[in-house]
Amino acid sequence: MKLAVGRIVKVALSEQELARYARQLILPGFAPAAQEFLRASRVHVVGAGELAGPALVYLATAGIGSVLVDDALDVGAEDSASWLYGADELGEPRVFAAVGALRALTSLSKARPYGTLADPTATVVCAGSPGSAREAAERARTAGLPHVVALADGDGGELVSVPVGAPCYSCASRPGIGEPARPGVAAVMGSLAALEMLLILSGVSGAPRGRRIEFVLGQPQARATERVAGCRCGVSSF
Repeated sequence: MKLAVGRIVKVALSEQELARYARQLILPGFAPAAQEFLRASRVHVVGAGELAGPALVYLATAGIGSVLVDDALDVGAEDSASWLYGADELGEPRVFAAVGALRALTSLSKARPYGTLADPTATVVCAGSPGSAREAAERARTAGLPHVVALADGDGGELVSVPVGAPCYSCASRPGIGEPARPGVAAVMGSLAALEMLLILSGVSGAPRGRRIEFVLGQPQARATERVAGCRCGVSSF
């Protein structure tokens, strides 16, 4: 049976899907309907490096229908902690190596390179720099897409969740991000980014509300985001 909701067409889960996602289907507030929304979603992931790797893995294995990988760099030595690449892929384009790794993980999620004709329903930004993250977040905002932005910084980092209509990334981010992340920090931030997106898409978190999570010395600190007076995100552009 199919049920159309906005841009998403929901289809009842198969026996294979019910078995694969059994553990998350028993979580409080979760239900087959939430899993159907995940399967119908197409998530554009900006980045495929150390920060984005865990996000890509979690999105695919949690049941996102299509994961669209967007990265123009080649696999480097620093990508060994990204959860995606083997030593034999050094120098290969990240986007193709990441797609191959995700396809090997699960057949229930479609992994493919992001293209200009793609029609994503949401965006996860795990870019390599604050400037790139801000540009990608603004593109998602003006396209009317919910998005999550993650940056790692030294022993911590920040994550900004932007449901449609919430204060934008520029309103919520702070200056100073940019120090190389310590081992393991990027994986934490990438994993949190995937979790935030799953909460938005499944509807488990309730009424959509923007929030900023700052990760400091191993502890997350969350607060609701507030729109900066005069910011253009206060005027709908989509």
